[in-house]
Amino acid sequence: IFNENTLAQLESLKGVLDLAGKARYKTVSARVISKGGTGTFSETIVLDIGSNSGVRRDMTVIAASGLVGVVKSTTAASSIVLLMNDPSFRIGVRVAGKQDMGILLGQGDKSYSLQMLSARSAISVGDVLLARGSSGDRPFVPGVPVGRVSYVENTVGQLTKEGRVNGFVDLNSLSVVSVVLSAVAGDPGDALVPQAPRPAPTVTVFVTPSPSPEG
Repeated sequence: IFNENTLAQLESLKGVLDLAGKARYKTVSARVISKGGTGTFSETIVLDIGSNSGVRRDMTVIAASGLVGVVKSTTAASSIVLLMNDPSFRIGVRVAGKQDMGILLGQGDKSYSLQMLSARSAISVGDVLLARGSSGDRPFVPGVPVGRVSYVENTVGQLTKEGRVNGFVDLNSLSVVSVVLSAVAGDPGDALVPQAPRPAPTVTVFVTPSPSPEG
């Protein structure tokens, strides 16, 4: 029996498979069975797949819009994922279309802190950040969309440039995700950059005055 929840999960699955397909990531899909804190981490989810499905510690987890987090532990049939908004979360990022590098830090909410590696970094509000990738693709495969820059702090004399980032994935409404087993084709570059949001069209109303009655 199909209901709204089932249809939403199918739509989420299609989206994450489309994203993985563009980058030629080898993935395995999973359902989110719980969300909360685990041990020393405050922001985690539990998946319904584990080592029996090829999932290992330090594998990247994605959703249709981009990065979700990283696998921290597994059993035979379940996995614990550290979400990217956890205060302990760190990931190296690069600015799409540029070579500027930085580090994104979880803040426990929907907004993230960004520290660029150089104060000369050419970064602007609206820029898209992608995962820089790790050695051996673990814990992070390259090219995954992470978020969009919402604020840049330009302070004279700083050794680094800092800013704020809005993540692409709503971590509070996850139902289906995928674990990246490997990046078969290597770094996809900017292939996964989402389209910029289009501004709402401006509606112009023309009012024609009524002719004044002849007196």
